[in-house]
Amino acid sequence: MGMPGEPSARNARAFLTRSQNPDGGWGYRPGSPSATEPTGAALVALGPDPEAAPAVERARRWLEAAQRPDGGWGLSREDPESHWMTAWGILGLARLNPHAPEVARGVRWLIELPVIRIEAAELTAEVSRTLRIDPRLRGWPWRPGEASWVEPTALALLALDAASVVETHRDRIAEAVGYLVDRRCVGGGWNFGNPFMLGANLPPRPHPTAWALLALRILSPQAIRPEDVTALRAEMYRDGGAMALALGQLALTAIGIEEPEARERLQRQQAPDGSWESSPYVTALSALALNGGWPWAPRG
Repeated sequence: MGMPGEPSARNARAFLTRSQNPDGGWGYRPGSPSATEPTGAALVALGPDPEAAPAVERARRWLEAAQRPDGGWGLSREDPESHWMTAWGILGLARLNPHAPEVARGVRWLIELPVIRIEAAELTAEVSRTLRIDPRLRGWPWRPGEASWVEPTALALLALDAASVVETHRDRIAEAVGYLVDRRCVGGGWNFGNPFMLGANLPPRPHPTAWALLALRILSPQAIRPEDVTALRAEMYRDGGAMALALGQLALTAIGIEEPEARERLQRQQAPDGSWESSPYVTALSALALNGGWPWAPRG
């Protein structure tokens, strides 16, 4: 199971095509309003599959129409602000054509996005002492003008790779990779932001650890430590949910690690209708995890 054309993958694709909204997008549940994240994820999962061509074309048009005048994407067409969802807009459209003008406009928005960065020497030293981080390093925030977080940083890095602009923005990408390395938890893996708060080390969590490992495997594989992989394995099984297992499987496959137990657990959670948790977003990520992994190849 899990190979192209086999039951779990076919059923997942069938669920995705059935749950597509008439406007071409996907919501977080069948019939709920279309949103950028599940639509981008479904496009990444379906990709250029000829059998899904009509659904893919409708989704492409939805994402293009949802792009805001500033080049970014919000939660939905009605969202008045562009934010971290821009990474999913880029990923969905870049899966079909990394050189599309809409992708280029999304990349420009990501690169120009303001992010909190502390550079004053005295303040930098104080933050470094109390939070044990380098506050001069920028990743990407959830919303413009805010502090960086692990998941939007990893997603932005993956989007820039999918858009084939890594060489053009090498310095910005290197800084964001440095941010991820700096925010690693003691003992490996990643929490959502800082690894130390209120006098205590924070534990790794499965979703940010998987996204960070996937981004590092694609862009800076030498930055990955064995303890990061150990942390991911422990956290994905401790969580046990479809999202944690799917993201964990995606990251481990990219690193080159076979994890049959994760595949089996994920397959067992597939519902008779082909979905995971009746969610187009979770189903798209699970289908990717069981059907070849992240579609963009590592760089080293």
